[in-house]
Amino acid sequence: MLIVVLHDVYSTVKLSEVVDVVMEFDEVDLFVVSKAVSSAAQSGVPEAEKKMFSRGRRILFIPDITDLKELIPMDRIFFFVPRSIAKDVFDPAYIRKLVRESTVALVFSGGESSFSKRELSLGESLTLGFKNVMPPSAEISIVLYTLFPRS
Repeated sequence: MLIVVLHDVYSTVKLSEVVDVVMEFDEVDLFVVSKAVSSAAQSGVPEAEKKMFSRGRRILFIPDITDLKELIPMDRIFFFVPRSIAKDVFDPAYIRKLVRESTVALVFSGGESSFSKRELSLGESLTLGFKNVMPPSAEISIVLYTLFPRS
């Protein structure tokens, strides 16, 4: 089972772009929005839910990333971070194998900064090799397309 998580998003536009990307990949079993704030919480959340529901896709909104482990039993959680704070490099073949055999969450930052040390302690940190935080829709697109290429 594959779960994609967008954490700490404040922009309605960023949330909408990520929803559009996630909906293109049927391999994503659940999309989770953790800690939506500002306009993302006020108008982005209802729009995201409407888009996902209209396509028969599952979406879950939670107050914080710590709630994820309480609600969904997961085998592995991977946080995508800049290379300076990552412990490992993203290995698509390894992640693809894990997804086939277990429940895996891929967590992306929706803000201008990465994750706190407390948040990172919940899982493992991976990098795509970028030195800065990328826009979440770009990073999620790269990861999902690398995992599940289209022909």
